[in-house]
Amino acid sequence: DSGYLADFSSNQTQSELFPFTIWTKMVREVLNENQMQLMTNPPCGGIFFLRKAIATYLKEFRGMTVLPEQIIVGAGTEYLYGLLIQLFGKDKVYAVENPGYRKIPQIYKSWQVPCQYIDMDNDGVKVSELEEKKADILHISPSHHYPTGIVMPISRRYELLGWASRGENRYIIEDDYDSELRLSGQPIPTLQSIDVSDKVIYMNTFTKTLSSTVRISYMVLPEKLMRRYIDTANFYCNTASTCEQYALARFIENGYFERHLSRLKKFYHAEGERLKRILKQSVLLPAVSVDGGESGTHLLVKVDTSMTDTEIEEAAENMGIHISCLSRFCSEK
Repeated sequence: DSGYLADFSSNQTQSELFPFTIWTKMVREVLNENQMQLMTNPPCGGIFFLRKAIATYLKEFRGMTVLPEQIIVGAGTEYLYGLLIQLFGKDKVYAVENPGYRKIPQIYKSWQVPCQYIDMDNDGVKVSELEEKKADILHISPSHHYPTGIVMPISRRYELLGWASRGENRYIIEDDYDSELRLSGQPIPTLQSIDVSDKVIYMNTFTKTLSSTVRISYMVLPEKLMRRYIDTANFYCNTASTCEQYALARFIENGYFERHLSRLKKFYHAEGERLKRILKQSVLLPAVSVDGGESGTHLLVKVDTSMTDTEIEEAAENMGIHISCLSRFCSEK
């Protein structure tokens, strides 16, 4: 419990949204039927059963044709970023979106690798800045940018793929963190699925869709990087819980994950609409416009006021409401 009347900055999952009954059933089945496997160290890339289930899911719901062997499972995206840095080398220049999710540059800086902030326009990161700042590895969330909510159009996606193809050491990390929770329109094709140069590392996590405490994330490596991983990083022990990996594989394979996502989307849609109604009826009207909500996980509220961001946050805090203003996600460079 955060102690707030309303906390709009937390990524914690509400307990009533977690499918405890089904998850308990999956774990019980694993404990009964996979006892020998549970006592065996999993491959460095994760349980093959789970990697196969993820590959099938990506084919059916994201239009991606990948081999289970290309998928690396780990306990959270932070661990996977660390693996990538070791695969690429610490001499590469990493580029992140500005504004953007604050944890990403913190991770790169903790590894002491060069990190550049790339400004955005209405279509996403500016390709010209990537060239100016001599970036090698670009980290983006094209299907739903956080916190602006921008969905990158196909023209900018091809521009970025063109940029990546012009340098041997250039790669794009596609963070698809909440694509499953898109509420309107057709699912947006992933950058990975339109990449013909094998320059995109697709990354996703189950922490958004299941729980922030289920530490299972995965990435899909291009063939060249997969070979490098097998040659240089295969001595790592897999960090994700073996029992949870088997349980999640069953959860996906038996169709429970798809049904859970359907339930989640209905909940987030209803909550988003309710919040919009409250904002429209509030004393802030007509000083407020509300953007976003297509993904179900966050809204961007614009306030016409002379107050500073700090003053807005403090005023909300005094009323028991925790919010984050957009300036918090911008770098001073």
